Amino acid sequence: MTKNKTIYVALRMNELEASQLDYIREPGETRSATIRRLISDAWVDAMMEQDKNDGYPSISDRVNCL
Repeated sequence: MTKNKTIYVALRMNELEASQLDYIREPGETRSATIRRLISDAWVDAMMEQDKNDGYPSISDRVNCL
């Protein structure tokens, strides 16, 4: 039997960083959701850059090939 484990991550921000985070929040989005979105966007950008460096076609190239 495996247990479902949850990992909690705490961030420490000063007032300037918190205000910058609030500035980029979308309407109705929590601070934690904003941080998750930023991490996800950065991960996608890194994977796209890695694909480009490895010579894989971009998504637009795949669409144009059909």
